[in-house]
Amino acid sequence: MTKDYYSINKILNIIKNYHINIKNMKELQIEARSVGVSQYGIDSSMPKGNTISSVVENEVLRQMENVKFWADVATDIKYVQERLHKITDEQEAKVLHLRLDGCSVVEIAKLLGIERAHVYRLLKNIARAIKSYPQEERTNETNDTNFAISK
Repeated sequence: MTKDYYSINKILNIIKNYHINIKNMKELQIEARSVGVSQYGIDSSMPKGNTISSVVENEVLRQMENVKFWADVATDIKYVQERLHKITDEQEAKVLHLRLDGCSVVEIAKLLGIERAHVYRLLKNIARAIKSYPQEERTNETNDTNFAISK
């Protein structure tokens, strides 16, 4: 990996998509737990065959085949989460948390009573602060998804 994998624009994009990616990863984790497992009756003691019994299971399996994509998303989320403490300015922290919660720039500007351009400047400052934190070699070892999914 190149040293500057996490550019300012990449970090801004991670922050922008954080809310939806967390939501999607939660859903995938829940769905993945139920694939191929019978909970009750005689089927619960029998091994599950290779046939898929529902549309939902097919969708989960399709998404699980895209593991590299989700591993990269999890790595990106962890990158931002591990650096949230770098944001010490109160207004920047408010903007960041509203953005991570899924608010648009327009919504943040209205909530805080500031101009959209100022929100964009604050987000860029946030991305710079996150980027300034020492960056170790990027890894895709996210099999153990211990990153904070719940709020």
